[in-house]
Amino acid sequence: MHENFERIYDQHFDGVYRFVLFKTGDRWVTDDLVSEIFRKVFQRIDVIGTLAPDQCKPWLMTVSRNTVIDYYRRKKEYPYGHDPEVYGYSKVELSFTDSDPRNDCLEQSLRALTSEERELMNLKFVVGLKYAEIGEIVGKEESWLKSKAHRIKGKMSVFINRCMGVKNDG
Repeated sequence: MHENFERIYDQHFDGVYRFVLFKTGDRWVTDDLVSEIFRKVFQRIDVIGTLAPDQCKPWLMTVSRNTVIDYYRRKKEYPYGHDPEVYGYSKVELSFTDSDPRNDCLEQSLRALTSEERELMNLKFVVGLKYAEIGEIVGKEESWLKSKAHRIKGKMSVFINRCMGVKNDG
């Protein structure tokens, strides 16, 4: 049982950490939440044994997502009427070592997305989940997610080009 937990921890720690950090924008909070997530996983290690190998990562990310939602609900930091499920990302800061206008434009384009769009980008490109895995987490069809991600990338591209002063022919 402990070997199973260690394997899961080693394989998925980085993805869980990036997901939570991207949602909170705070390393201290992220450290606490990731510890809580893996405590929950350890307590439910019996569930892992019943999952097919391709279901482990989506299950773990669902636990991560729900833990972040619970954090925002406890803090009551989300505005009335906003869904804490997609709240977060309000303090997104990308950690770049050099000052580059492209990085600023990328960060601004991420901030211009809706919370749902940022979550999809986080799960796909920060955590590296497959569309099928994301679908299990957010309850959407894989084809819908692919189409949505394509539109989001296009939206970000337009925003980044505008920010960089690139004229868009078309």
